[in-house]
Amino acid sequence: MESPGPPNSGASSTALRVLVISYSQTGDSARVAQAISEPLAEAGHQVTCERLRPVVEYPFPWRNPLRFFDVLPECLLGPPPAMQPVGFDPGAPFDLVILVYQVWFLSPSLPVQGFLASSAAAVLRGKPVVTVSVSRNMWQSASERMKRLLRDAGAIHTDNVVVTHQGPPWATFVTTPRALLFGKTEPFWGIFPPAGIGAKELDRVRQIGEILRDRWPLRAAGSAEPALCGVGAVAINRRYMVPEAIGWYLFMGWARVLKALGRLGRWARQSGIVCFMIFLVCVVGLGIPAVVLMTLLLFPVLRKSMAAYAERLAAPSGSGRATGAVSHGIDGP
Repeated sequence: MESPGPPNSGASSTALRVLVISYSQTGDSARVAQAISEPLAEAGHQVTCERLRPVVEYPFPWRNPLRFFDVLPECLLGPPPAMQPVGFDPGAPFDLVILVYQVWFLSPSLPVQGFLASSAAAVLRGKPVVTVSVSRNMWQSASERMKRLLRDAGAIHTDNVVVTHQGPPWATFVTTPRALLFGKTEPFWGIFPPAGIGAKELDRVRQIGEILRDRWPLRAAGSAEPALCGVGAVAINRRYMVPEAIGWYLFMGWARVLKALGRLGRWARQSGIVCFMIFLVCVVGLGIPAVVLMTLLLFPVLRKSMAAYAERLAAPSGSGRATGAVSHGIDGP
């Protein structure tokens, strides 16, 4: 679907052809895609929006936790799902592609992986791509995998943006599964905030879209610097780095076990998922606090390696916001 902006509202005399690709279940990714692309459309650029659609849709709300966790092996090991035909021409000469993706189990969501494995991904070859990850808070592994997938697709990854849910991590650990499993996003009990992306974060995304609108002509004129360098597109919290790295290896181990137990929905695999869910509750309740404490104690020893990893995570845009007391940016469903 195309949404051209007013003809006289733009800062640039040359209209860009922008493709915005997204997949959304809760609606968060769709709102983020709209927020970042609106400034471009309002400036008179030609914006084409595409919502990805798997051949077999994933349920929302998921309702059944077993069905929800049943996609873990495919998220990490594949294969990606078959996708319905896209509404744009993969051979069209777009000037910019914005790819908004959810994070499922520390990896890009399966529909986005399905798109990247499809013939429609030919639209990315040789094109500048800005990625926008939408997650509860652990996005780092998914971002690194996305970079590899884009490289395999022949895309030019020019910038990355990280968007996270509102509320502290302890709260989002409850509000995010509640929204995904039951579709409930309202605040409750007087202590839990609304689920998903808040208005403040959407305002930040729109501001990033405005910066992209204003700076992209400079890049088109030959500037090699990322358009979103130094504007806080990526914030890295060092407290999540080690727990997420450990979580990635644990998820990979369980993914291999669950996949060996059979295909989606098989009783043996369902039994394995129950064991995984019990394991996950124990790890989150006991293991993550211990890992965070250990990371803080060992930080003087890990400082250099964590700083180097943070620089890699922040690339290509770089970090303009940092949390967790590290300069320059140490910061699933």
